[in-house]
Amino acid sequence: MSLFRADLHIHTDASGDGRSDLAALAAAAKAAGLDAIAVTDHDRCTPVPERMDGVLLIPGCEIATAGGHMTGLFLARPVDLAALGHRPEPAAAAAAVHAAGGLAVLAHPYEHRDPDERWLTAGLDGVETANARADMKDPRANVKAAALAEKLGCAAVGGSDGHHTGEVGNAYTEIEAASPDLDALRRAVRDGRCRAVLRRRTGWMQKGLSQWRAARRHGGLRRLAHGLAYLAKCAVWAALERVRGRA
Repeated sequence: MSLFRADLHIHTDASGDGRSDLAALAAAAKAAGLDAIAVTDHDRCTPVPERMDGVLLIPGCEIATAGGHMTGLFLARPVDLAALGHRPEPAAAAAAVHAAGGLAVLAHPYEHRDPDERWLTAGLDGVETANARADMKDPRANVKAAALAEKLGCAAVGGSDGHHTGEVGNAYTEIEAASPDLDALRRAVRDGRCRAVLRRRTGWMQKGLSQWRAARRHGGLRRLAHGLAYLAKCAVWAALERVRGRA
């Protein structure tokens, strides 16, 4: 058995708020010393080659459910998102991921609000306990996610939730497997032979720029104004953090 490092939560520019294309993200992963990345675009199963720049690409998606976000990882085929519908129940989303041959992971469960009881019976394979964006508002978000993973008895995984090359590898999963291929890594995560690692928290400006990207893509004066206001707010928060760091 060997240890492999995989960032299990990455967004390409196929996501509305993604700022980097797949080739650039793969190059960033290689530079960060990662063996694999999971492509988990929002409500979309983006087709990926097996490898790029020597980095294994794990097919995935991120599904917005009625109870929060779930990532589907190691998909053997695309999830039937059309049949699943808008904001499905967590159990239905997990079942759809399993039907596509993947693993269902509760993503950043404490980033916005505490998860409700529907997740306890959703049939999860894992909980994201190291997310580089999750603790921006709640510094204990990842700690609480780790406690939830232990309560559910499922794998604890890590991913940067990166939307730009500068975020790749900020959090990742250390996986104990026989080889760095999809089947071996999938079985290892399913069996809990993995550890979530938070290398560093993503900065506020990265989050703000992602939202500004989404606003520009969707267009409309109201959306643009909201995106610009959020970007300005992130700039203020980033400046305050720098001041506190020097204090």
